[in-house]
Amino acid sequence: MSRNARARGFQKKRHRSGDRRIGNYRLRRKVKPYLTHLRLPFQFLLSPIFLWGYLLAGGTLNATLLVAYLAFHLFLYAGGTALNSYYDRDKGPIGGLAHPPPPPKYLLEFSLVWQLIGFLLALTVNFTVAAIYFVMFWMSIAYSHPRIRLKGHPFGALATIMLGQGILPFYAGWATARGNLDGGAAPGVILAALSATLIIGGMYPLTQIYQLDADAERGDLTSARFLGVENSFRVAMISIAVGGAGAVYIAATNFFWWEAVGLAVFLLIFLAAVMRWRARFHSQTVMQNFKTVMLLYACVTLPFLAWIFLRLVVATWQA
Repeated sequence: MSRNARARGFQKKRHRSGDRRIGNYRLRRKVKPYLTHLRLPFQFLLSPIFLWGYLLAGGTLNATLLVAYLAFHLFLYAGGTALNSYYDRDKGPIGGLAHPPPPPKYLLEFSLVWQLIGFLLALTVNFTVAAIYFVMFWMSIAYSHPRIRLKGHPFGALATIMLGQGILPFYAGWATARGNLDGGAAPGVILAALSATLIIGGMYPLTQIYQLDADAERGDLTSARFLGVENSFRVAMISIAVGGAGAVYIAATNFFWWEAVGLAVFLLIFLAAVMRWRARFHSQTVMQNFKTVMLLYACVTLPFLAWIFLRLVVATWQA
């Protein structure tokens, strides 16, 4: 083969390689906004409620847990936030996303298909888990869709969050471990579910108080707008304190006493951090308040999540 022929062949390979890189780059640019609106890191912060129910039901680390966890946290919650982004079209910071990109053209369809995949996964776990998933899916529709828009009604929004991120995922975790809801009506179990729900309910207004102006522009009377900044902090601290006390009691009656003491100390430190933010709130910018609440959310979630995981490791080892 002549030198010129080899050179032409080399150039063709370079062109093909360059075309593939350009094609991959364009594909990533098209796909990235869809994945961004799933807000996957934020969904991880919702994990403890589901795993709390799973742990208290006697669950261990296994494939069934993984499938159920992915169904709810990778697909249901993430698809629900994408659905909400489609209707809200936020321009400022929102939960888990400091700079939301414009919703891509097919975000609505993508969010629905994404949640359908999760439902198919839930069906492989058991009927009870799938039924809870089904209810939570329609709650996410009611929360965001303009014709119902529970997000724009303070009590409807709070009820949706406390059910959809509190009681229902707790019992989804319980049903994942046991196959059904047997034993779920015991007083201690109900207290455990309510304690987690109160903490979630207390945090909810705090995730909205930095975006009051944006919600007002949309005409949404959110829980934070209804309560106002000061009352949002008061409700949050009372709710977290009461829910935390319930969680400490459950930890004391189900695990070692020193674990309950550690949980109590952690919650007191967290409440002190919320009070510190309250004192600084009005002097901070929207972005600073957004970063503060996201940091607080991570601080209240990650240690609890780590403790639950260690407990599941112990339960698996002892099984």
